[in-house]
Formats: sequence, structure tokens, C-alpha cells
Amino acid sequence: MNLPIGKQTSIEALIEELKNATGMNFDYYQRKFLEKRIDFRMKYLNVEDYQDYINYIRRNPIEIDLFLDKFTINYTFFFRNLNVFQNFEKFIQFYIKKLGKNIRPIKIWSAPCATGDEPYSIAMVLDKLKKKEKIFPEFKIYASDIDTNAIKIAKDGFYGEYAVHDLPEHYLTTYFSKRITELGPKYLINNQIKEKVEFIQEDIIANHQLDQIYDVIFCRNFFIYINKQARDDFLKIIDNRLHNGGLLILGGSETLGNKHTVFESVHLRDRFYIKNLSKKHQTYKKGIYNLFEKKEITIIKQPLKKIKKTLVRKSTIDIRDKPKRVTTQIKDLEKELKKTKIKKEKSSKYIPEVERKEIAEVRFTKIVVNTNLNGALNNTENISLLEPEEIPVGKALISKIENREKSLKRRELILEQKNQNIEQKIKYIKDQYKVLEEERKKAEEILKNANEKETDVITRILVLERITRQIEQREKSVIQRELQLEKRLNQIEKYSRKMIQQEIEIHRYSNGAEKKTESEKGINSYDEQRIDRKKNPNDQRELIIPKGYYSLINSFDKSETAIKMIIKGLGAGIALILKDPINNIFAMSYISLPSSKASKQGYHLLFPHTFIDTSVNDLKNLLIYNGANRANIKALIVGGAKLFLNYDMTYQENIDAIKKELAAIQVEIEAEDIGGLSERSVLYDTINDSLFVKKTWEFEYRKIA
Repeated sequence: MNLPIGKQTSIEALIEELKNATGMNFDYYQRKFLEKRIDFRMKYLNVEDYQDYINYIRRNPIEIDLFLDKFTINYTFFFRNLNVFQNFEKFIQFYIKKLGKNIRPIKIWSAPCATGDEPYSIAMVLDKLKKKEKIFPEFKIYASDIDTNAIKIAKDGFYGEYAVHDLPEHYLTTYFSKRITELGPKYLINNQIKEKVEFIQEDIIANHQLDQIYDVIFCRNFFIYINKQARDDFLKIIDNRLHNGGLLILGGSETLGNKHTVFESVHLRDRFYIKNLSKKHQTYKKGIYNLFEKKEITIIKQPLKKIKKTLVRKSTIDIRDKPKRVTTQIKDLEKELKKTKIKKEKSSKYIPEVERKEIAEVRFTKIVVNTNLNGALNNTENISLLEPEEIPVGKALISKIENREKSLKRRELILEQKNQNIEQKIKYIKDQYKVLEEERKKAEEILKNANEKETDVITRILVLERITRQIEQREKSVIQRELQLEKRLNQIEKYSRKMIQQEIEIHRYSNGAEKKTESEKGINSYDEQRIDRKKNPNDQRELIIPKGYYSLINSFDKSETAIKMIIKGLGAGIALILKDPINNIFAMSYISLPSSKASKQGYHLLFPHTFIDTSVNDLKNLLIYNGANRANIKALIVGGAKLFLNYDMTYQENIDAIKKELAAIQVEIEAEDIGGLSERSVLYDTINDSLFVKKTWEFEYRKIA
């Protein structure tokens, strides 16, 4: 990022804000890297000013996590740089063998671990060895990273196709399960490997949270993002956390240099370093060197003069072996011979002086070779009279040269033909390449269409599966509603039978009432002869109240044995409890309907607690008759569940009516549990003045008052 002059202070303020928000010391990181990360987020958010970005961070705290997610480089996949893990496997087998009798659990630290691909890869390698070797210790991998999102992904262990694209087949089939999702195939790592890795969210430059000494430390592709001071500080942490003879693995573009003599490089390509190797036993050092084939480089020293002689001798041999192509010089000599006229004389024959011409030097690589023709023509001692017999030698040379020229022309023609053939083949290859390129494009288009269709099919399958699940849920809901309706119809039938029986009893008692004498008219309506009161408790001293009935418990009555009142299967009806806790008098009624207007043949007179408008007043009078104080009376109400279809509003009419009647007689409602969709069972404990309720889906009573 190019920093404007006016914004130098502003970016420092932004970095300080990020320090305070994240708890990270960004001074450890290279400044250019930090500025690029900031610039990336600001461009993404379309924020131009540093102060605006500071304000955005303060308004949106989630931006801190998003910044850290982009600040840390999470480019990784399983078994990245496969050769590193192959050599790590060799080392760990050697290392465990050298532990001998002192064998102990192996501990490895992966820092930073990104999304967990590296530590899980290590765990798979060790698990494979443990299954193969007879003696292999337990192991644990500790993985650290500052990025919260990366740690979450690592703990979930759910990865896409790219993460496993370089994973050996054996590991993929053994340690992963494939899942088809709406976004394509995903791979879930099994719990056996998950349990071997412990993830820690921490700033590894500041310090390491665990007090552990490790056998191997993976720290790949981290040093390139931090400055020299931070590297030195972190190397001290590594030095304190690694066993002597332990292995440190760096990234392919990282190195420690010569300063850190405590770590010795044993494999240059994979950046393997052993701590204090020189202090280990000779057998350990030799084993490490043999393991990674580290060999000493021997320098052979020779005298300088001997080297020069060797080079000169070799150059001479090379010159002698090469063909001496002096076509240019030979042609020049041929021309001179043709121009020269040779005169024959009896006494003597001579060759006139030929014009001296510089003969070109022929160069092979960097060595100059002179044909010496120039020197021969310049040297007068070499020009002498020729005998007549020497003239045919010049003709033979000319003939030889002509033949050579013909041969060269033939060769040129052959080369030209070959060149044309090559050009034709090149043209043919280009044409074929175009055809293949077009076929490749068509194949890619077909593959693309196939992938799209496959994706579409997968999407449709997922949609169908979702619709199927919804239909199944609806079917279950319908079945449940049918069962509820059937149960309710059974209850209605049962209730109808009870109503008929009660009407018969009413009719019988009505006939008996007409025959009563005038003396019986004075009997109080609250006499114990009432038929709608439940008086006899069960073995648990409980009074179980049916519909249209009531019960009353007076704790000061020594003949009273009951201590609890219970109503079971309370649906749309109301359980009304009136109490005077000071005088210890309690009463409960099971009410079914809101109004007695529809009552026939005086039913509401014999069973007033069937209806709200008759039960509330009657139950209050019963308490007062048995010694309660009007001012102390409080009410508890339970029930009013919606069990029928929407057009049946009995439950709501009951709730409205009970509240209206209690308000009319000025009785306060102390607690209530009304409405809902489930039947209830109600238990009132008079000893502790406590109300308990249990719905059909509950296993035990719960206290509500």
C-alpha cells in the first residue's frame, strides 16, 4: 500500500486500534504484509480513509474476526508437499527405534495449523504406522493458530473437494466419510483421528500456552510473514520446546541461516533441521545422515601448472579431432592457379610470384587455428621452381574441389527437400493441433454440461429428500391429530354415558324430593347428605375428584383423614381451588361447562359444580359454612386446554367465565396454569399449601404454586 504523507499518523492509529481489539502485536509482522492485509479489507468494504475504517471496526465488532481471517494465510490442503510427509514418516520410525527402552508417548506441535489439514495429515501418518508396527507408542498432536474461524473449521473436520485433492487414496478411504451437500461433495474426518489432535487458539509469537516438550515441530510457511526480531524470538520458543535430536520442519522457501547453530540442516529440499545433532551419539548422527543420504563434499587440490598443461593438451586433441573446413581458403587458391600462366622453358621452368593474400583464420570455439598458407606465401624461401611433373598435381586438386562442390550441391538439395518435408509435417501437426483443440473444447463443453446436469440432479435429489421428510412429518402430525381426535371422541362418549346416568339419578332424586314432608324442607343445603361431594380418600389419603364433583378438607376437623385432592385427565374443563390458609380450610371442584342455562330437570341443583356460574359461589359458601373467613379466601385455577378443532371454543369460554365469576365475588386469583394443547393432572397438597401440575407428556408433577 502506498501511504499518503498526510495519512502516516492515521495508519499508525489504525494499527494501534487493531492491536487493542485483537490483542495481537503486529510489530512482529513485516510491515508491507500488514499494510497489504489492511488495504485488502478496506477495498473490500469500499472504505478509503483509515479513520473511517477505525469507526467501522468500532461499530461492527465482527470485523475483527473477518480481518484476522484474511490476515492469516489459510492456503492449505491435506498432505501439502507429499515428499515432506514421506520423509517425516522415515524420521519418526528411526526416532522411535532409537528411543529403545526409553520409549514414551510422541508429542508433535503444528504451529500455525490453519484449518487443521496439516495436523490431521500428521495424525493419519502416525496412525497408519501404529497399526503396522508391533511396537509403537501413543501419540498426540497439538495444533495452534490465532484465527478463531480457522480453529472452528479444524474442530468440525468437514472439508471440501480441494482440501483432499492431493490426498493418497488409502488415507481418503480409511479416515474420511463422504457426504453429498447442496454445495457438492464434502468429506468428514473420523473421530479416531480427531481425538488425536488438540487445537489451541493462541498467538504463538507471544508464547505457547502448554508446558510441553515436543519430539517434532512443524512450522511451515510462517517465518516469511514475520520480521527478523520475531523470527529470533520464536526460534527461542522452539528451542525451549524441542527435545535434543528432535526434528524442526520449515517451509520450502524458509531457512535458518548460519547463525542458529543449535539446529543442523539434514535435508535441504524439505527444510529438515535436527536440534543439537552434534551432541548426540555417533550412531544417532550416522543414522540421520544415512536416513537422508547426506554426504561430505571432498575438494581435490591440484597444482595450477598441472591443470594448465592438462587444458592445453586437451585443447590440442580437440582441434585435431575436428574437421578442418577451409573451403574459403581453397577457393581463393584455385582462382590464383587459374590466373597464372605457366611457361615451359628447356633450361628452366618457374612459377611467377603470386599476389600475396591474407588467409582467413578459422576459429573453433575460442581457439584460433591458422592454416599457415599466409605464412607460406609470404616466405620467399618457400617459392621455388617447379618441375614439369608437378603441374598435374594442381589439376587433380581442381578436379577434387569440383567434385566436392557437386557433392555439396547435392547435399544442399537433399537438405532443402528435408526442410520442405519438415515444413509439411509441421503444417500437418499444426492442422492436427487445431482439430484436437476444437475437439478438446467440445469435450470440455460436454463435460461442463454433464457437470451442470449432475449438479442439477443432485440438487433435485436433495430437494426431493427434503420434501419427503416434510411429507413424513406431516403424516406423523396427521396421525397424531387423528389419535387425539379418537381419544377425545372416546372421552365424549364416556362423558355422554355419565351425563345420562346423572340425569337418571336426578330424575330419581327429583321424584323422591316431591314426596318429602314439610319437616324435611328445613334441611340446610350444605348438609353432609349432598351427593356431589367426594369424602372418602384412598390409601394415600388422597381425594380423587370426578367431573361435576367437589371435595373439602378442614384441617381442624379431627375426623378428617384426607390431606390431598387430585383431578386426573383435566382437558377443556377447569379445576377451581378455594382456600383459607389461615383457618386451614380448602376446597376443590372439577368444572366442565361455563353456564348452567342449558341445564335440564334441575341438574345444576344437584350437581352445581358442573357449571362455572353455580360452582364458584357454591364453593365459596361451603368454605364460609365450614369456618373460613371471607377476607382470607384465595383462588387457584388450572385447565382450559384446547383439545377440539378450531370451531369448539369451550376451553376459552371456561377461562373467561371463571375469571369473570371470581372477579364478581371479589376473590383474588393467587396462581393459574391455563390454556395450552395438553391434558393435565392436578394435585393440591393441603399440608404444605402447594399446587402441582403434570401434563400428558410429563413424567412427574411440577410445582406451580
